[in-house]
Amino acid sequence: MANFRYMGIKRKVLLGCIVLALILLISSSISMFEFTRMNDHVTELISDNTKSIEISRELLAKAEEYNLRLMHLVVGEVAEESIEVINDDEFISFFSDMKESFVTEQDKANADSVMYAFAAYMYVVREASDIWLISKDDIRKEWYFNRLQPVYGKLKAYIEKLTNDSQDALIRNSQSLQDNFYRSLMPGLISALLGFMMVLLFNYYLNHYLINPLLKISRGIKGYLSLNKNYDVRIESNDEIAELNDRVKDIIDINKSAKKRS
Repeated sequence: MANFRYMGIKRKVLLGCIVLALILLISSSISMFEFTRMNDHVTELISDNTKSIEISRELLAKAEEYNLRLMHLVVGEVAEESIEVINDDEFISFFSDMKESFVTEQDKANADSVMYAFAAYMYVVREASDIWLISKDDIRKEWYFNRLQPVYGKLKAYIEKLTNDSQDALIRNSQSLQDNFYRSLMPGLISALLGFMMVLLFNYYLNHYLINPLLKISRGIKGYLSLNKNYDVRIESNDEIAELNDRVKDIIDINKSAKKRS
């Protein structure tokens, strides 16, 4: 505070403006950085969840289509198409490569479960070639409904769990994005509050070190000119205002001396 009293008016005003600008700049930068960081992170999670939902739904659609084709072969005529259905490379490749499409740990864990269930399902499917050589429909249907369907039911359940977990994560992350938006407003509000406090503080310093001393000098001059009072204004600083006050006092003293001689 003592050093501030001995600073010049221009430096006082400049220093106040610089401090105010720095606080506002730093606070605003923190607010923008925090909001951008959280927004990017949550947006990326939402994108991953959306992608997981799309892939899991496609998995379920392809699995149901494949299983229905097997059922049509069971209840229909045995033909060469049965070999093509079993060796559906596109279906098998889609399931084999799907784990690489998931990013979050939860999705990867669910994808592992799906892959285990898919391996068990395909293990049973490979029995179809021998089952379809049997001409009796009852035996083929019994194999399909009692042997294959329970395994498919587990595969479907794991795929649905993958979908549901991804949807739940999407809801949570969407809510988190909204919460982060409001939370990111706090640095902005704090910066606005600090800025308001700095304005009040800067206004105090301007009044204390500039405006009030000038008003005191003005009232002292007015009292001398109008009421012939002694000029006894004191300025508690060591800047241009104090120097101006000394010069005014010297001028008034000279004026008094001149009046006495006359």
